[in-house]
Amino acid sequence: MPNINISLTKPHEPADIPMETIPVRLKPEIMADNPVRTSPVGSTPGIISDNSTGPNPIFNGQYILNNISMCTQSEPVNIIVVVHSAPAHFVPRLFIRRTYGARKLFLPTEVRVIFLLGRVEYQNLQREIIDEHNKYGDIIQGDFKDAYHNLTYKAVMGLHWVSHYCPDVKYVIKTDDDAVFDMWRFLKYVYAKKLFMSKTIYGIARLQDLIPRIGKWAVPLKYLRNYTRYPFQYCIGFVLILSSDIIPDLYRASFKVPFFWLDDVYVTGLLRTYVGGIGIRQNGGNLILDSMSDQRECLRNIDLNCPYLAVVARTDTFMVLWNLFKTRSVL
Repeated sequence: MPNINISLTKPHEPADIPMETIPVRLKPEIMADNPVRTSPVGSTPGIISDNSTGPNPIFNGQYILNNISMCTQSEPVNIIVVVHSAPAHFVPRLFIRRTYGARKLFLPTEVRVIFLLGRVEYQNLQREIIDEHNKYGDIIQGDFKDAYHNLTYKAVMGLHWVSHYCPDVKYVIKTDDDAVFDMWRFLKYVYAKKLFMSKTIYGIARLQDLIPRIGKWAVPLKYLRNYTRYPFQYCIGFVLILSSDIIPDLYRASFKVPFFWLDDVYVTGLLRTYVGGIGIRQNGGNLILDSMSDQRECLRNIDLNCPYLAVVARTDTFMVLWNLFKTRSVL
């Protein structure tokens, strides 16, 4: 790894309101495709370890809610969709379960979805999340405060979870819960053709971006203090497609690479650079990822080969966009 001085400051978790421990009562009759087995908070199978450094300083398996049997059913899981979700976003999660995270839509390819959450402050919200997990079995909740500046905790938890509980999956698709992803198009143009299979991240690549020192994505001056631009390439985290062979290496790297609060820069920039040998493929062609604009007009014009693989949505446009993807897929 190049000698990039980003500071050795330990991860900082914002002040928290203690929450009374609520026991997780899992119902025997799970209503989705995901029968649930859990492991206690702090318990991991020990598949990934680094004895020279001790526990991972960012995330070392401290789960509040988990499902360790998601990928251990009779049919091997081919694709796992890992969604960064806000705790109160129940409706977006339901939309995803009914669309690109719906197993039955894509058989015989086995697709599963998990939603990554952090700890919440209010007991009523936590009870709702527990009920949701009891029903669907797909909530993965870490024991860190769910906050915007803690997204790197969530990202490293995702690396830990896939490394430990879904190590044989072929592709990892990381999305945010406001993304609409055309799984049919992915299966046709990527999965069936075995593209991007090894040591690769596919996403919206950024190179030599200015490091923001003010505003929403501000990087404190103590980080990358000698740089005005990022000294490495990275991908915007809206949607990422990762070959599964890089996930354990990225998680191992998080033992060594100091915390950096912008999760997409941390995972696809700093961790990837530390590991080495992981390429970035810039989105393009007929697999465009678009996190900025409304692409309904393009998708409505079925005479055109609209190139979008994933687009951003509001709650009121999510199903509209999905249905346009669906119409395109059957033509």
